[in-house]
Amino acid sequence: MQTNEFHKPVLLETAIEFLITDPNGIYFDGTLGGGGYSELILKKISREGRLIATDLDDAAINFCNEKFKDENRIIIVKENFRNIRTIFKKLNVPKIKGAVLDLGISSYQIDSPSEGFSYRFETDFDLRFDKTKGNPAYEFINQMEAKEIAEILRIYGEERFAFKIARVIENYTKKKSIRKTNELVDIISKVTPRHKLNDTLSRVFQAFRIYVNDELNNLKTFLNDVIDLIESGGRIVIVSYHSLEDRIVKEFFNLNSQNCSCPPEFEKCICGKKMRLKKLTKKIITPDESEIKLNPRARSAKLRAAEVL
Repeated sequence: MQTNEFHKPVLLETAIEFLITDPNGIYFDGTLGGGGYSELILKKISREGRLIATDLDDAAINFCNEKFKDENRIIIVKENFRNIRTIFKKLNVPKIKGAVLDLGISSYQIDSPSEGFSYRFETDFDLRFDKTKGNPAYEFINQMEAKEIAEILRIYGEERFAFKIARVIENYTKKKSIRKTNELVDIISKVTPRHKLNDTLSRVFQAFRIYVNDELNNLKTFLNDVIDLIESGGRIVIVSYHSLEDRIVKEFFNLNSQNCSCPPEFEKCICGKKMRLKKLTKKIITPDESEIKLNPRARSAKLRAAEVL
């Protein structure tokens, strides 16, 4: 399996161009996937440079262990990128020159029937990146009331008809538990026009994936920690695909690229806050039409980058 068959990296050249400031430095790729970002990082750094890469998906870890089996500059760890402090402590790494995340899910996860991330295949409605930890989506959905389901669909899926869908799900689970993806597809298809069904299903599966994996809190924790672990002049580069993810990155970069955050009516600063970041992307960077044509899943990608002061 080639890298582009496992996952086609989005905004690859742009992301790594922002990331690499010192070819001899240590870098972190928190979303290894098929190794697309890591591969280019290794091409850009020197023999003295190092790369730490993490992922939760066993298929990605196994694929990249084979892909990089002859490469001694990379350390691959099966771990959530939110645990970057713990990872670095175990590896005895005090500081790095930069970190990159390509959020979302890989092409392999979407297109593989066994992974359970797509409504197109009949499999367990699981949605966990790491199948050995936490609870699968079908356990949550069977225990929730319509109000809880609707909130997930509205917040994480931005679904207009969240309560309508949630109510029909609750009515079903009162009689019978949902286990398989096709069961959920059948339920939703009863209250969704055929021409809107695929988009609705995509939003529902996305919403529960974000919820099950706690993706937004993963990102918040990572950002709050990684800023302390990057040397002055090093970079943070994030590619996101959901408006909530992008908002988290935008607000974090904005907050840390300002000095005092006291209310404007205060005559003098009492918070003592100091600027910690310089934004490198005043506006988001998005894929151009040529990249979107080659990879339609890149359409929603948004890149932001900042430099640690």
